[in-house]
Amino acid sequence: MQGDELLAVTPEALAKAILERRERMATHLPKALEQRIEENDRAYGLSSKARADLNTLQADASNADQDELDKAKATYDEHEAFRRRTASRLQNVKNKIVDCEEALAFWRTMNEGGWGHLLEDAERLNSGGSSTYAKPAGRLAREDES
Repeated sequence: MQGDELLAVTPEALAKAILERRERMATHLPKALEQRIEENDRAYGLSSKARADLNTLQADASNADQDELDKAKATYDEHEAFRRRTASRLQNVKNKIVDCEEALAFWRTMNEGGWGHLLEDAERLNSGGSSTYAKPAGRLAREDES
């Protein structure tokens, strides 16, 4: 889009487009959450089983070969690293859901005409007040007089 085309887009149309895009994105999150929960449960099971196998081998150290212990330890470490990654991915999806809900609430407010806080400066200027650029200069002048 060129400059003139961008100026032709109204804030209301932009807010509506953003809201629609956010709503489309939000429809994919429950499925992603379900997949991450399933993946995390699977990883937890693998890690628990590997830990139990390792503990069994360590408890029965007289019959356990050092190679078996090393292999069991490596397997446990691998499954535990996988579990941590899946837990992190699950938390990321949960955070995205919270962020998306907050963003949807914000853009719904914007779409309903809740522009007040964004237009405070413009309204102050229209009523003859100082611009945000002029306000600091006025403060400095008052401080010099003191």
